[in-house]
Amino acid sequence: MIDGPEDGQDDYLAEIAGLMEVIDKGHELVNEGNTIDLSNLESAIGDLCQRMAQEPPQDPNAVTAAIQELVARLSALGDALKMQAGNIQ
Repeated sequence: MIDGPEDGQDDYLAEIAGLMEVIDKGHELVNEGNTIDLSNLESAIGDLCQRMAQEPPQDPNAVTAAIQELVARLSALGDALKMQAGNIQ
């Protein structure tokens, strides 16, 4: 099977890209003054990490770079949420 591991690689990258879209949309909502619930995002990221631990990506550098970008966007969202919370008090 030629494309087995590569399919998993693409799946990981696609899933990370999807998570980034959710985070970016959440950031937009926060910037507009809305509140958001991130509880389902936590479980989605946990599930992804668990699967990658069971079946590591073929190209860990590509996945690591994508995860670093995911963490950066999540951190920016966290900062926006802190600012929002400070404005509410």
